[in-house]
Amino acid sequence: MVINETLRIHSTSAVGLPRVVPPGPGVNICEHYFPPLTVLSVPTYTIHHSTSIWGPDAGSFNPDRWAEGTLTDQQKAAFIPFSVGPRACVGRNIAEMELAMIVATVVKRFEFELREEGELKTREGFLRKPVECRVGMRRRSGRRQR
Repeated sequence: MVINETLRIHSTSAVGLPRVVPPGPGVNICEHYFPPLTVLSVPTYTIHHSTSIWGPDAGSFNPDRWAEGTLTDQQKAAFIPFSVGPRACVGRNIAEMELAMIVATVVKRFEFELREEGELKTREGFLRKPVECRVGMRRRSGRRQR
């Protein structure tokens, strides 16, 4: 739940991958015509922050929106952190496995404290990256961990 919500709020790719309308008659998408050779892109950041899809709290971090049985079909289709189709991220399965293992291990071993005030500033490009995010961390107390 937390990982999916993080990928929704802070998508690594904000602009999506460009696609070109092939030569021929063009294409109609959602009642909009696009002529041949038009470059189209699905803006991941915009879709992941759309209030018409995610509700009025679309800009808020809310892992509970991923609880079993709560997502609508539209939300399931709109969640595209790794893109979709034949040109989607080939490393998605490995990335999801690594994310789950790393997050579980780090959260088990360390406590974190966000040392920034306000909204996280990012640098836009093909990859969306934080400009600065200061975080304090310390090993959790208790039994010694291997």
